[in-house]
Amino acid sequence: MRRPPSPSATSEAGPSAASDAPRYAGAVLAGGRARRFGSDKCAYRYRGATLLEHALASLHEAEERMIVGAPERSFPGVRWIPDALPGLGALGGVHAALLSSSTPWLAVTGCDMPFLPSLLWRVLLARADDALLVVPEGPTGLEPLAATYHRDLLPWIEERLNAGGGSLHALVNAAPARIVPWRELGELLDDDAFLNANRPEDLP
Repeated sequence: MRRPPSPSATSEAGPSAASDAPRYAGAVLAGGRARRFGSDKCAYRYRGATLLEHALASLHEAEERMIVGAPERSFPGVRWIPDALPGLGALGGVHAALLSSSTPWLAVTGCDMPFLPSLLWRVLLARADDALLVVPEGPTGLEPLAATYHRDLLPWIEERLNAGGGSLHALVNAAPARIVPWRELGELLDDDAFLNANRPEDLP
C-alpha cells in the first residue's frame, strides 16, 4: 500500500515548472458532518498527519490553497473561507471556493481522500480543452470530489443552489464536462488513489 503524499509538502504552494497545464487554485472541502466517521474526520490522525494535512499535500502545486466550510480551521499558508450559502453540501462548498479563487481553474478534494497525488490535477487540466469541469473516473465510478472546476461554472451552480441545492454528479451531467476514464488514469495512478474514508476502518 502506497503512503499518502508527504504532509511536509504543504508548507509552500506554487506552480509546477514541469507542467504546461493551466494555473489553478486548490480547495479542500472540510465542512461535512461526518456522521459515519464518528468524529471530525479532517482532524483524524493517520500515518503521522491529519487527513486534512494529507488532502492539502495533494494541492501543494496550486497557486493558493483554501479550506472551505465550518468550523473555521487554521493552517499555515492556507486560507479558510466559509460557505457562501451554508447547508448546501459539496456543491455549496465548490461555489464558495470558486467565488474566492484567484485563478479561473480550481482543483477540489474532500478532506477524506489521503492518497490523491498532485499529478492528478495536472493530468485533468491537460485534458480540459473546452470543458468547464474535468472529472476523473476511478475504479468504482466518477469522482467529482477529486475534480477540477472552472469559474465559468458559477451560473450553472448558482441556478441549482438558488433552487435549493443539488449534487456534484448532477452538475457533471448538466455542465460542459469532460470525463477522464480510468483506463487512462489507471496507467498513471495507484489503485487506491481515490480511496474515500467514510469510516476510520476504511483506511488501510
